[in-house]
Amino acid sequence: PETVLAMVQARLEALDADNRRLLRAASVFGQVFWLGGVRALLGGERASTRGLENWVADLQNSEMIIARAQSRFPGEREFVFRHAPLRDAAYTMLTPTDRALGHRLAGEWLEQAGETSAPVLAEHFDRAGDHERAVRFYLRAAELALEGNDYRTAIERSRKGIESGASGELLARLHIVSADAERLVGAI
Repeated sequence: PETVLAMVQARLEALDADNRRLLRAASVFGQVFWLGGVRALLGGERASTRGLENWVADLQNSEMIIARAQSRFPGEREFVFRHAPLRDAAYTMLTPTDRALGHRLAGEWLEQAGETSAPVLAEHFDRAGDHERAVRFYLRAAELALEGNDYRTAIERSRKGIESGASGELLARLHIVSADAERLVGAI
């Protein structure tokens, strides 16, 4: 509810500017985020490791984020927002321009870190406005869903790829995946 979001935003406003920046950058990844990813969103080398470590410690002490024992990405520290409304409030504090830039940087960082989930990458690039890259990942996600006999998901991901502005061969391939999935749904 909006009232809960407003209360959480008020709590965020009470934080110092650096901690707010870290939470806003982290929120672009979703409920789970990685220190290296946040560093990439905050300016790479300009975001000092020592500064980030201090901000993370502050946020852990205030029980806003929790460190996970293991990370999906080797060598990366993984964190989770303690509560979903906290992540949502931090995300709504971003301007549309910052959101788009953040999703582009997050998608690029995740890709380099070894993210294998095509839907995750597609969503980040789509929200970034990088529709060409999003379409390629939506196609891959649709093909994987079709291969896994998840026909409704294949149709949905094909549709998202088409709506993201697919053209040429990619558009044709998305239509083929969608048609195959629709045919198979009808056969069930």
